[in-house]
Amino acid sequence: MARCISCSAELQPAWKFCIYCGTRVEAVPAAIRLDATAPAPRRHVTALSLFAWGLGGLLLVIAAVAVVLLNL
Repeated sequence: MARCISCSAELQPAWKFCIYCGTRVEAVPAAIRLDATAPAPRRHVTALSLFAWGLGGLLLVIAAVAVVLLNL
């Protein structure tokens, strides 16, 4: 199975774009395809993890503002 060159996600043969990061899928020769015994490449930060961190930060700010307002 081929992997995305950007996020290392497994790609289906019919995909034209990686569904995880949006990178355009190029035709990959069979010699470059990764097999199941090869170690998985290091994963990059995905949009979902950035969203989760941003949401967590927003909730932290809201909680801090609530604490300050309740102490006034």
